[in-house]
Amino acid sequence: MDVDRGQSEELATWKEKYMAALFEMDKGRLNQRITDAEMAVAKRTRELFQGDGDTSSGTQLRERKALEAAFYALRALRSIAQADRGAARRSFAA
Repeated sequence: MDVDRGQSEELATWKEKYMAALFEMDKGRLNQRITDAEMAVAKRTRELFQGDGDTSSGTQLRERKALEAAFYALRALRSIAQADRGAARRSFAA
């Protein structure tokens, strides 16, 4: 039972950090939120690949797919944020 609770806490951690990055409204904090979420996603991905037990279970497969989607969404969000910062600097300099 403790293992299940530990896994659900890890799941909540990366998902919470991911959601915090997606919905961060403060542009000054966005980059750090993205970094925190990327680190949590990477950590959880490593845990799943290094963990013992059945790696083909439906739950683990769904979580792996969710982690992969989160990773790509965070990369896209970072690209958009960087483009916005670049555009803001160009318009400020003009």
